Amino acid sequence: MTLSGPTRRVAARVAEPGAEPTTEGTACDGAAGPGHARIAGELRRLARVYDDERVLSISVRTSRRLTASLGRAHLSRGEVVLTEALLESRHLEEVVTHEIAHVVAFWRHGRIRPHGAAWKELVRVAGHTPIVSMAPLDFRLPPRRRRRRRARRPVTLTGFLRSLL
Repeated sequence: MTLSGPTRRVAARVAEPGAEPTTEGTACDGAAGPGHARIAGELRRLARVYDDERVLSISVRTSRRLTASLGRAHLSRGEVVLTEALLESRHLEEVVTHEIAHVVAFWRHGRIRPHGAAWKELVRVAGHTPIVSMAPLDFRLPPRRRRRRRARRPVTLTGFLRSLL
């Protein structure tokens, strides 16, 4: 598992099949914050629950730019992006499970419905209720950035006629 924030990374490695994963780096020892340690712990738990050590290879990072949702799974890259505001939330483990279940469902079944039966079963096996969206009350998402539109100059009749010549 690779866990990264703006500059923090954590690697968890499984020495041999059946061995416990060991973590290296600064995020699990609390230097990057308790949120990163909670993510690393949840990934280790999900690797045991799903009986799939590939879960430890999923890259998890945080982003300040993710403002429309709590998390996003990039299936073909095996990557999960979480909003930075989620790190201090009590819902962190539930969102990590939600996104990791998307990646594991993709590995096992290929392209399927994002919140279909296979995904729901993986979330249930992990011990959570399969919900599609949530609105946590213990933090707020950052405001969505809006694109500025360039002001257009009105087209005059003479300008239009000049463009034809």
